[in-house]
Amino acid sequence: MPTMTQKLTFTTASVQNLVISNPTDALFYEVLTPEWESHQTTVRRLDTREQRYDTVGSIRNQSGKPVAVSMYNGEFINEGLWLRKIEGQGRQSRWEFDDGEGNYFSWAVAGPNFELRSLDEGEVQSPNPIATFFPHKRYGGVGMISQHAFLEIESSVVDSLDTVLGAVC
Repeated sequence: MPTMTQKLTFTTASVQNLVISNPTDALFYEVLTPEWESHQTTVRRLDTREQRYDTVGSIRNQSGKPVAVSMYNGEFINEGLWLRKIEGQGRQSRWEFDDGEGNYFSWAVAGPNFELRSLDEGEVQSPNPIATFFPHKRYGGVGMISQHAFLEIESSVVDSLDTVLGAVC
């Protein structure tokens, strides 16, 4: 029986503003790096019931690169400690993180895409990805976008989506 998936599309509203949402906007995130605060990126989730944004993550940037991460207005921790790079051969490196609730994940390059897999207690990756990031495509490789970037996730990822998107952004 195939699992249910959600398709979250990445849409840029401006150079400093990215929206990540599903077609119904039931899952709706905004990623902001204001020009006047280029050292700080904020990830906010729209609470559709309360009609307000909740800050789920903040990323401190230095020279355009992330250096520290804070989830749910907690303490900032070094980005390298939060998103741990596991060296591999060639493009086989992966980046591991946890959602703070005992769930462990690993992002890895798979062809032109990134795949997210869950990790068990022995740090063994699940055989199938639970989320896949597909980059945007352009007509003829240049010009207009023919397909926006999107993240296809299994329903099991929704509870950890705040953290998963923090690792992508």
